[in-house]
Amino acid sequence: MKAFRALGAIVAGVVVLGTGQALAASLNASGQSLGSGQQVVSACTSDTLLVSYTTAYTPSVGGYAVTDVTIGDTAPTPDLAACAGQPYRVTLLGTGGTSLGEVTGTVPSLATSFSPAGFVSPPAASAVTGVSLVLGG
Repeated sequence: MKAFRALGAIVAGVVVLGTGQALAASLNASGQSLGSGQQVVSACTSDTLLVSYTTAYTPSVGGYAVTDVTIGDTAPTPDLAACAGQPYRVTLLGTGGTSLGEVTGTVPSLATSFSPAGFVSPPAASAVTGVSLVLGG
């Protein structure tokens, strides 16, 4: 009887892990050629947001660095009005999800896109593997 209980617990654990893997595989994040992304969006908008970035030659990194980012609403009728005044954070990610740089701010009123101030220490563009956007959190 104990063997059946143990087997039942093992099977239940495998099913739970398999379900978690299936859910993780179905997640979708938007990014612009950064390789991968994470998108955490509050209830202020259900629109897909795009994080794009600008690079410039930066002698301190010995090549091109990400100097600015722009967050834009890609919906046919962009609507960020409900997000106005909410905080946001954009983090550029490197290998293993390490933070390479971060910018924060508040969503401006009447915006369909916005650009925060640039990075204090612009990360090398070649090191960027992903982007994380937290809006309203």
